[in-house]
Amino acid sequence: MEPREDPNNLVFGKHVTYFEEPDIIFMALVGDVSDAEGLELLRRQKAYAEGKKMLFFLMEGRQMAGISPAARKAVAETLKQIPLYGMAIFEAPLKARVVAKLVITAINLAARAFRDDPSTNKIEFFPSEEEARQWIAGRREKYKDVLA
Repeated sequence: MEPREDPNNLVFGKHVTYFEEPDIIFMALVGDVSDAEGLELLRRQKAYAEGKKMLFFLMEGRQMAGISPAARKAVAETLKQIPLYGMAIFEAPLKARVVAKLVITAINLAARAFRDDPSTNKIEFFPSEEEARQWIAGRREKYKDVLA
């Protein structure tokens, strides 16, 4: 079964998240993300991150609308705790781009405060999933020393 159609990957019946070996967390948000939805997405994503040295988010942004302020804050806190090396968002309208940039900016500000390398939390937008996956492959290669 296609992971995007697997009911086990649904969150509150509308959002989708799942892990793709070796290091990709896929996510598709549909409409607004409430506090409860955001926390459940994060709970699953933290579980996917356990034991990983490098992770990437691959996100379909076509139907994303917004994220509640509390969920946005929780996202920023959680993403500081996982080894995120980039977020590739494809098919994202302007509103989704703004929301994603706000979250990543908050993470990068916190990373600077802790003297981490904020360049690892890079976010890029792509017209297609294929281009997003190619970018992730390039980032994986760039940071391959992390896995050694």
